[in-house]
Amino acid sequence: MKFMKLSAAVFAAVKSVWTRGSPFAALTALWPMNDEGKYVIQAEGIRLAFSNHGAALTNLWINDTHGQEIDIVLGLDDARHYPFQTSNPVLNGVIGRYAGYMSGASYEADGIEYQVTGNAHNGTSLFNGGDEGWGRQTWDIATHINNSITFVLFDRKWNGFPGIFASCLTHTVTPYQWRIAFGVTPLLKPGPINLSQQVFFNLDGFKSNASHQILDHKLRLPLAGLRFDIDESGIPTGDIKSNKKGGEHDFWSGSRLVGDAVDEKAVECVKSGKRDCVLDATYMLSHKELGDKEDQAAAILSSAQSGVTMELYTDHDALHVHTWSQENGEVGLKKKQGSGKVPTNGAISLEMQDWPDAVNHPEWRNRKTIWGMDGLYTSFATYKFSVEGQQKGQ
Repeated sequence: MKFMKLSAAVFAAVKSVWTRGSPFAALTALWPMNDEGKYVIQAEGIRLAFSNHGAALTNLWINDTHGQEIDIVLGLDDARHYPFQTSNPVLNGVIGRYAGYMSGASYEADGIEYQVTGNAHNGTSLFNGGDEGWGRQTWDIATHINNSITFVLFDRKWNGFPGIFASCLTHTVTPYQWRIAFGVTPLLKPGPINLSQQVFFNLDGFKSNASHQILDHKLRLPLAGLRFDIDESGIPTGDIKSNKKGGEHDFWSGSRLVGDAVDEKAVECVKSGKRDCVLDATYMLSHKELGDKEDQAAAILSSAQSGVTMELYTDHDALHVHTWSQENGEVGLKKKQGSGKVPTNGAISLEMQDWPDAVNHPEWRNRKTIWGMDGLYTSFATYKFSVEGQQKGQ
């Protein structure tokens, strides 16, 4: 048995060095997976599972107000199916090197204009890192212990980006909390970095009603008094708009039902001929200038049905909020979530990121968009969960 594991590790190491140049493949082959090919971490009140393809979150289990364990994120039952997902990024995967759109499929660094391989708008823009973005890659695993896992990736000029970018992504769970720590070391050439982790949540575990939607979830964005304008193609214009109190995008003055916000967009959706009417906007996070960014939540999502409340804390300065659309493709529920496909507005994603397309908006002065060997890129996101009627230690 030990010989077989050692042989597998050696084979994986040779293959990874040959294809991706990663020295961590031997370690990856030794870390334990469950029967579904997933890596599990856990702490009191919370349990997570990952696929190393896209470093994607596949499951997040938590007990609801009735003490029943529910899985509150989209995902696939079998991790071996993730490489065949066509979404960009792969479902619940990392978004990188660059989240959202990069207009013109180009950027300037040190007076040099770099062209990258566009994958949107007939190749004239880059979306979520491109067709070879980090959410479509197989990551290696540096460490995997009971409550933590660290993924590593070496981006060698994928999608036309220059230089080598070494990325480290650590997920850690403590009682009722999940923390993500991003770290990137640029090598050889400078380049833009704008990272995120896409996760689609349904706090009822898709068990609240026959339609499995989240229209009865409440959402509050206390720091989101402003949002980024986009053109008809979804490209940020560089303009910043106010979210007036009582208006369509007012999630800052109080909690709102997701369903009410979707209903307000219905007329706009019909006029534009959209197939689905969903939430889709990127909000500016107005952190206190000298405050600790872990003191105030950037987003609060809750469900009265399950009694689960989730608070998101992050040092990112923007939040892309969007609900599930059938235009994302058809995805089935996991076996323990029920049956059928995920419907429109069946889940919501809260993607922390930098200001969208900031690398192409020099008028946004003092925005750090290009990273070189003189600096290490770091960022974090922390999800804190509470359950009505449940207390830690029970």
